[in-house]
Amino acid sequence: MLASEAVPPFAIVLLALLGGATPPKRPNMPVGWTWPPSFAMRAAGEECLGRLDAAGVDHRPGSATKKIATPVVLPTMQIGALVLTPRKGTGPHPMDCQLAAGLAELAPALVALGVRGLQFRTLHEYRMVRKNGRTTNILSRHGIGLAIDVFGVELDDGTVLEIEDDWQGAPVLAAIVAVFAASPRFRTPLSPGNDLRNHADHVHLEAHLRI
Repeated sequence: MLASEAVPPFAIVLLALLGGATPPKRPNMPVGWTWPPSFAMRAAGEECLGRLDAAGVDHRPGSATKKIATPVVLPTMQIGALVLTPRKGTGPHPMDCQLAAGLAELAPALVALGVRGLQFRTLHEYRMVRKNGRTTNILSRHGIGLAIDVFGVELDDGTVLEIEDDWQGAPVLAAIVAVFAASPRFRTPLSPGNDLRNHADHVHLEAHLRI
């Protein structure tokens, strides 16, 4: 076969399917993610730590944590004027620097909406993805420290809005999700607005890992 007659990629996939072969699966992990962390990932982590320093976020190196490329902890759990409040566990609450830096970047926009804090139940947790009531064999992004599950939002006046109870009656919750949806630092948030079956009571926020 001449080079000009090369079979296009979609045809190769079709031929593989017709022949009974299973096309290779795309890994669920972020593009470029490896374990142990590659040189590029370590470099991205150093750049991320610099962004946290520039934003004035109080942070400390986290202890070596399974599958977190650049673990950090926030001693005060505060990012600018935004406070992260755990609803379970006493901490420390390790996360990948990319999540902390992404939250720092969006904190001013959240504060402008009248948000004082995000109340979470799950930050880092080494577990598989649960979907439609079943546990899959896919490692959750919580397992690599890039995701946080927000169950409540505290406003400036002290009011706490519950995702499960107040989603329909409090437009500010959808506005908060829109801030994350518009940011290149985060993947599409999962919420009652787009995944009611699996996220009826919380918003799943997940930072990108840029290599």
